[in-house]
Amino acid sequence: MLIARRPRTILRLSGEGVKDWFGGLITNSIKQPVTFAALLTPQGKIIADFFVTDRGDHLLIDTPVAMGAALLKRLKIYRLRAPIEIEDVSEGLHLHVLWNNDEHDDLGEVDPRLPALGRRLFADTAKKSTGNWDAYRLSLGVPDSEWDFGVQTTFPADACMDQLNGVDYQGGCFVGQEVVSRMRRMTTVRKRMRGVTLNGPAETGDPIKTGERTVGNVLHTHDGQAMALIRLDRLREASVSPTVRGNPVTIRDSVLGTDG
Repeated sequence: MLIARRPRTILRLSGEGVKDWFGGLITNSIKQPVTFAALLTPQGKIIADFFVTDRGDHLLIDTPVAMGAALLKRLKIYRLRAPIEIEDVSEGLHLHVLWNNDEHDDLGEVDPRLPALGRRLFADTAKKSTGNWDAYRLSLGVPDSEWDFGVQTTFPADACMDQLNGVDYQGGCFVGQEVVSRMRRMTTVRKRMRGVTLNGPAETGDPIKTGERTVGNVLHTHDGQAMALIRLDRLREASVSPTVRGNPVTIRDSVLGTDG
Protein backbone atom coordinates (compact mmCIF):
# COMPACT_ATOMS: atom_id res chain seq x y z
CA MET A 1 0.00 0.00 0.00
CA LEU A 2 1.17 3.51 -0.85
CA ILE A 3 -0.14 6.53 1.01
CA ALA A 4 0.26 10.29 0.66
CA ARG A 5 -1.06 13.09 2.82
CA ARG A 6 -2.73 15.81 0.80
CA PRO A 7 -2.77 19.45 1.98
CA ARG A 8 -6.44 20.40 1.79
CA THR A 9 -8.80 23.03 3.12
CA ILE A 10 -11.55 21.07 4.86
CA LEU A 11 -14.90 22.71 5.55
CA ARG A 12 -17.70 21.31 7.70
CA LEU A 13 -21.21 22.25 6.54
CA SER A 14 -24.15 21.60 8.84
CA GLY A 15 -27.64 22.83 9.58
CA GLU A 16 -31.21 22.21 8.52
CA GLY A 17 -31.48 21.47 4.79
CA VAL A 18 -27.71 21.66 4.22
CA LYS A 19 -27.69 18.95 1.54
CA ASP A 20 -30.44 20.60 -0.48
CA TRP A 21 -28.83 24.01 -0.11
CA PHE A 22 -25.35 22.90 -1.10
CA GLY A 23 -26.61 20.49 -3.74
CA GLY A 24 -28.39 23.38 -5.45
CA LEU A 25 -25.11 25.23 -5.95
CA ILE A 26 -22.69 22.57 -7.19
CA THR A 27 -22.18 20.63 -10.42
CA ASN A 28 -23.14 17.21 -9.08
CA SER A 29 -25.89 15.58 -7.06
CA ILE A 30 -24.70 14.66 -3.58
CA LYS A 31 -24.34 10.92 -3.21
CA GLN A 32 -23.10 8.68 -0.44
CA PRO A 33 -20.43 8.30 0.65
CA VAL A 34 -18.30 10.68 -1.50
CA THR A 35 -19.12 13.00 -4.41
CA PHE A 36 -16.74 14.84 -6.74
CA ALA A 37 -18.07 18.25 -7.77
CA ALA A 38 -17.26 21.93 -8.24
CA LEU A 39 -18.66 25.36 -7.56
CA LEU A 40 -18.66 27.52 -10.69
CA THR A 41 -18.91 31.18 -11.53
CA PRO A 42 -22.10 32.25 -13.34
CA GLN A 43 -19.89 32.19 -16.48
CA GLY A 44 -19.24 28.47 -15.94
CA LYS A 45 -15.60 28.52 -14.76
CA ILE A 46 -14.36 26.58 -11.75
CA ILE A 47 -14.04 28.52 -8.48
CA ALA A 48 -13.07 25.32 -6.67
CA ASP A 49 -13.40 21.61 -7.26
CA PHE A 50 -13.74 19.40 -4.22
CA PHE A 51 -14.99 16.19 -2.69
CA VAL A 52 -18.16 16.06 -0.61
CA THR A 53 -18.16 13.41 2.12
CA ASP A 54 -21.65 12.77 3.46
CA ARG A 55 -21.45 12.22 7.21
CA GLY A 56 -25.21 12.06 7.75
CA ASP A 57 -25.76 15.12 9.94
CA HIS A 58 -23.07 17.16 8.19
CA LEU A 59 -20.94 17.38 5.06
CA LEU A 60 -17.17 17.54 4.82
CA ILE A 61 -15.86 19.50 1.83
CA ASP A 62 -12.17 19.14 0.99
CA THR A 63 -10.55 21.29 -1.68
CA PRO A 64 -6.99 22.32 -2.60
CA VAL A 65 -5.57 24.88 -0.19
CA ALA A 66 -5.12 27.39 -3.02
CA MET A 67 -8.88 27.29 -3.67
CA GLY A 68 -10.03 27.19 -0.06
CA ALA A 69 -10.36 30.93 0.58
CA ALA A 70 -12.30 31.55 -2.63
CA LEU A 71 -14.66 28.67 -1.89
CA LEU A 72 -15.28 29.76 1.69
CA LYS A 73 -15.94 33.36 0.63
CA ARG A 74 -18.42 32.35 -2.06
CA LEU A 75 -20.29 29.93 0.22
CA LYS A 76 -20.73 32.63 2.84
CA ILE A 77 -22.20 34.88 0.15
CA TYR A 78 -24.64 32.20 -1.00
CA ARG A 79 -25.64 31.30 2.55
CA LEU A 80 -27.53 34.59 3.05
CA ARG A 81 -29.91 33.88 5.95
CA ALA A 82 -30.10 30.12 5.53
CA PRO A 83 -29.57 28.21 8.83
CA ILE A 84 -26.27 26.79 7.61
CA GLU A 85 -23.04 26.65 9.61
CA ILE A 86 -19.73 26.71 7.75
CA GLU A 87 -16.60 25.83 9.73
CA ASP A 88 -13.00 25.45 8.66
CA VAL A 89 -11.85 22.22 10.34
CA SER A 90 -8.57 21.85 8.44
CA GLU A 91 -6.49 21.95 11.62
CA GLY A 92 -8.18 18.93 13.15
CA LEU A 93 -8.47 16.63 10.12
CA HIS A 94 -5.95 15.29 7.63
CA LEU A 95 -6.77 13.89 4.21
CA HIS A 96 -4.76 10.98 2.83
CA VAL A 97 -4.93 9.11 -0.45
CA LEU A 98 -4.11 5.41 -0.68
CA TRP A 99 -3.36 3.35 -3.77
CA ASN A 100 -2.00 -0.11 -4.60
CA ASN A 101 -3.90 -1.05 -1.46
CA ASP A 102 -5.72 -4.30 -2.26
CA GLU A 103 -4.87 -5.59 1.21
CA HIS A 104 -6.51 -2.59 2.89
CA ASP A 105 -9.61 -2.04 0.79
CA ASP A 106 -11.67 -1.32 3.92
CA LEU A 107 -9.81 1.93 4.66
CA GLY A 108 -11.48 5.21 3.73
CA GLU A 109 -13.73 5.60 0.71
CA VAL A 110 -13.22 4.87 -2.98
CA ASP A 111 -12.24 7.89 -5.08
CA PRO A 112 -15.43 8.61 -7.07
CA ARG A 113 -13.52 9.90 -10.10
CA LEU A 114 -11.77 6.71 -11.19
CA PRO A 115 -11.32 3.36 -9.39
CA ALA A 116 -7.59 3.29 -10.23
CA LEU A 117 -7.13 6.41 -8.08
CA GLY A 118 -7.61 4.28 -4.97
CA ARG A 119 -9.17 5.46 -1.75
CA ARG A 120 -9.42 8.61 0.37
CA LEU A 121 -9.04 8.59 4.14
CA PHE A 122 -9.59 11.25 6.78
CA ALA A 123 -7.58 10.88 9.99
CA ASP A 124 -7.18 12.92 13.17
CA THR A 125 -3.40 12.67 12.90
CA ALA A 126 -1.18 12.94 9.84
CA LYS A 127 0.31 9.72 8.52
CA LYS A 128 3.73 9.47 6.88
CA SER A 129 3.68 9.55 3.09
CA THR A 130 5.18 6.54 1.35
CA GLY A 131 4.36 7.38 -2.28
CA ASN A 132 4.29 10.30 -4.69
CA TRP A 133 0.68 11.13 -5.51
CA ASP A 134 1.51 13.67 -8.21
CA ALA A 135 3.57 11.13 -10.15
CA TYR A 136 0.88 8.47 -9.79
CA ARG A 137 -2.06 10.54 -10.96
CA LEU A 138 0.01 11.88 -13.87
CA SER A 139 0.73 8.29 -14.89
CA LEU A 140 -3.05 7.84 -15.19
CA GLY A 141 -3.54 11.10 -17.09
CA VAL A 142 -5.94 12.50 -14.47
CA PRO A 143 -6.06 16.30 -14.05
CA ASP A 144 -5.80 17.71 -10.54
CA SER A 145 -6.48 21.32 -9.60
CA GLU A 146 -3.77 21.24 -6.94
CA TRP A 147 -1.22 21.45 -9.75
CA ASP A 148 -2.91 21.96 -13.12
CA PHE A 149 -5.17 25.01 -12.89
CA GLY A 150 -6.29 27.83 -10.63
CA VAL A 151 -9.39 29.70 -9.55
CA GLN A 152 -11.73 30.91 -12.31
CA THR A 153 -9.46 29.88 -15.19
CA THR A 154 -10.99 26.61 -16.37
CA PHE A 155 -14.27 25.15 -17.59
CA PRO A 156 -15.27 21.74 -16.15
CA ALA A 157 -14.93 19.96 -19.52
CA ASP A 158 -11.38 21.35 -19.97
CA ALA A 159 -10.42 19.54 -16.75
CA CYS A 160 -12.37 16.39 -17.78
CA MET A 161 -14.77 16.78 -14.85
CA ASP A 162 -17.62 15.47 -16.99
CA GLN A 163 -15.60 12.28 -17.58
CA LEU A 164 -14.58 12.03 -13.93
CA ASN A 165 -18.12 11.80 -12.53
CA GLY A 166 -18.03 15.44 -11.49
CA VAL A 167 -20.99 16.86 -13.44
CA ASP A 168 -24.61 15.72 -13.32
CA TYR A 169 -26.38 17.09 -16.39
CA GLN A 170 -29.63 15.38 -15.40
CA GLY A 171 -29.80 16.80 -11.89
CA GLY A 172 -31.21 20.11 -10.74
CA CYS A 173 -29.91 23.56 -11.59
CA PHE A 174 -26.54 24.73 -10.34
CA VAL A 175 -24.56 27.96 -10.61
CA GLY A 176 -23.10 28.20 -14.12
CA GLN A 177 -25.23 25.34 -15.45
CA GLU A 178 -26.58 27.29 -18.42
CA VAL A 179 -23.10 27.89 -19.84
CA VAL A 180 -21.88 24.34 -19.12
CA SER A 181 -24.99 22.73 -20.62
CA ARG A 182 -24.89 24.97 -23.70
CA MET A 183 -21.28 24.01 -24.37
CA ARG A 184 -22.25 20.35 -24.12
CA ARG A 185 -25.28 20.67 -26.43
CA MET A 186 -23.90 22.90 -29.13
CA THR A 187 -20.33 21.73 -29.69
CA THR A 188 -17.94 18.89 -29.30
CA VAL A 189 -15.32 19.56 -26.67
CA ARG A 190 -12.41 21.43 -28.27
CA LYS A 191 -10.00 21.30 -25.36
CA ARG A 192 -9.11 18.64 -22.81
CA MET A 193 -6.37 18.14 -20.28
CA ARG A 194 -4.29 15.14 -21.28
CA GLY A 195 -1.28 13.37 -19.85
CA VAL A 196 2.01 13.84 -21.70
CA THR A 197 5.24 11.85 -21.64
CA LEU A 198 8.25 14.14 -22.06
CA ASN A 199 11.59 13.42 -23.70
CA GLY A 200 13.42 16.55 -22.64
CA PRO A 201 13.12 19.65 -20.45
CA ALA A 202 9.77 21.42 -20.19
CA GLU A 203 8.18 24.03 -17.96
CA THR A 204 4.70 25.27 -17.23
CA GLY A 205 3.49 27.41 -20.13
CA ASP A 206 5.66 25.80 -22.81
CA PRO A 207 3.78 25.38 -26.10
CA ILE A 208 3.28 21.93 -27.57
CA LYS A 209 3.79 22.18 -31.32
CA THR A 210 3.19 20.08 -34.40
CA GLY A 211 5.48 21.78 -36.87
CA GLU A 212 4.80 25.50 -36.52
CA ARG A 213 1.32 25.09 -35.10
CA THR A 214 0.61 25.14 -31.37
CA VAL A 215 -1.72 22.33 -30.31
CA GLY A 216 -1.52 22.84 -26.57
CA ASN A 217 0.35 24.16 -23.56
CA VAL A 218 2.10 22.47 -20.67
CA LEU A 219 0.32 23.03 -17.36
CA HIS A 220 2.53 21.09 -14.96
CA THR A 221 5.56 18.79 -15.10
CA HIS A 222 6.99 16.17 -12.80
CA ASP A 223 9.86 13.77 -13.45
CA GLY A 224 9.35 13.26 -17.16
CA GLN A 225 5.57 13.46 -17.06
CA ALA A 226 3.27 16.39 -17.63
CA MET A 227 -0.31 17.55 -17.83
CA ALA A 228 -1.23 19.74 -20.77
CA LEU A 229 -4.29 21.48 -22.15
CA ILE A 230 -4.66 20.16 -25.69
CA ARG A 231 -6.63 21.53 -28.64
CA LEU A 232 -8.08 18.22 -29.79
CA ASP A 233 -9.14 19.45 -33.22
CA ARG A 234 -5.63 20.67 -33.98
CA LEU A 235 -4.10 17.45 -32.69
CA ARG A 236 -6.35 15.37 -34.95
CA GLU A 237 -5.41 17.51 -37.95
CA ALA A 238 -1.66 17.33 -37.28
CA SER A 239 0.50 15.60 -39.88
CA VAL A 240 3.69 15.63 -37.78
CA SER A 241 4.40 14.45 -34.26
CA PRO A 242 4.17 16.88 -31.32
CA THR A 243 7.22 18.43 -29.69
CA VAL A 244 8.12 20.66 -26.75
CA ARG A 245 11.26 22.79 -27.16
CA GLY A 246 12.06 20.71 -30.21
CA ASN A 247 11.99 17.41 -28.31
CA PRO A 248 9.38 14.78 -29.20
CA VAL A 249 6.59 14.16 -26.68
CA THR A 250 3.80 11.63 -26.48
CA ILE A 251 0.29 12.94 -25.83
CA ARG A 252 -1.37 9.97 -24.23
CA ASP A 253 -4.85 8.75 -25.13
CA SER A 254 -7.45 9.59 -22.53
CA VAL A 255 -8.17 6.82 -20.02
CA LEU A 256 -11.39 8.58 -19.15
CA GLY A 257 -13.51 7.93 -22.22
CA THR A 258 -14.21 9.65 -25.51
CA ASP A 259 -13.16 13.24 -26.08
CA GLY A 260 -16.44 14.34 -27.57
